[in-house]
Amino acid sequence: MARKKKGEEFIYLYSKKVRISKLVQEFTVIPSHEIVKYLLNKEIYLPNYLHKALIRKNIAPAIANAESSNKFSDEMQFRLKWFDKFTIFQLERLASGYQLPINVTEYKKDFWDIIVRNRSELGINNLEFVKLQNLTLKYAREPQESYDAMMDEFKKVYFEPDGYFDGTLIEDAKEVLSNATTLTEIRELGAVYGVEIPRRINKQQLIDIVALKLDFDDEKREEIAKKSILEIERYARRRKVNVSIELKKDDMIEYILIKMPKQAAPKYTNSLNVFAGMNIEEYLYNIKFQEIANKVSEKRKKNVRLGFLILLAVTVLAAVGYLVYTEFLM
Repeated sequence: MARKKKGEEFIYLYSKKVRISKLVQEFTVIPSHEIVKYLLNKEIYLPNYLHKALIRKNIAPAIANAESSNKFSDEMQFRLKWFDKFTIFQLERLASGYQLPINVTEYKKDFWDIIVRNRSELGINNLEFVKLQNLTLKYAREPQESYDAMMDEFKKVYFEPDGYFDGTLIEDAKEVLSNATTLTEIRELGAVYGVEIPRRINKQQLIDIVALKLDFDDEKREEIAKKSILEIERYARRRKVNVSIELKKDDMIEYILIKMPKQAAPKYTNSLNVFAGMNIEEYLYNIKFQEIANKVSEKRKKNVRLGFLILLAVTVLAAVGYLVYTEFLM
């Protein structure tokens, strides 16, 4: 797994030793349609929480100084206390609303970093990266695509694992959406998932929700259908189902979860085993720190080499000066 390889710096392509940071930087020019084509050919699908981690890391630097920045309103600064748990919808809305463009090149670099370091677990042979290198030559001079264009393609390989909603564990998603979104935003989120949230729900919709939450059979549904709306609400609360025809924010979130179209996850979910138990955000930051450390190390080496050359030059000049001086005395 990648968390065991975060110190890995090189990969061998044929007999050539290539630095991973250099390789993934080269891969950033490959357009998303080629990336998706490659992943689908390999039957590789990736969990939405990986996508969420990549966005979060991308815009995190702009959030780091939020408290001291005039960029964010007091309300948004309050919401940003939940930034670590933001769902994909919240991150994308934050980025667009506050002009925090998601850097596609940086996104792809981090994406490829994870793919390359998890190549064995994902069933990728080192030599396949040589083919991808050939694509970099083809697209080297092409302008970078937009984030929206990239995601139109990437959505073909991202999927929502069981127990998750919008790239976040369901319980965490409920909490962060309740604490850090407005009612209007919740309605927009519903639209993203094909759910139109009504101001109020009718009795039949109330019955449907209660029956679904309590896993009722047809006989039980018919039984509660005979009750009044108030009786159904009380009945549900006694069974720890908090639901009402007057939709509050928490109810609206539950409504989306219940009503959104259910999509079968792709059968090729090996990547769930690859990333199981892995804190992707922490891993990405570790990779970034390693990248910075490597740059500092390279800079130091260059400074040492430069210092040596200067010392050598001074020594040579001193020797030449000494010879000239002695020659003059003679």
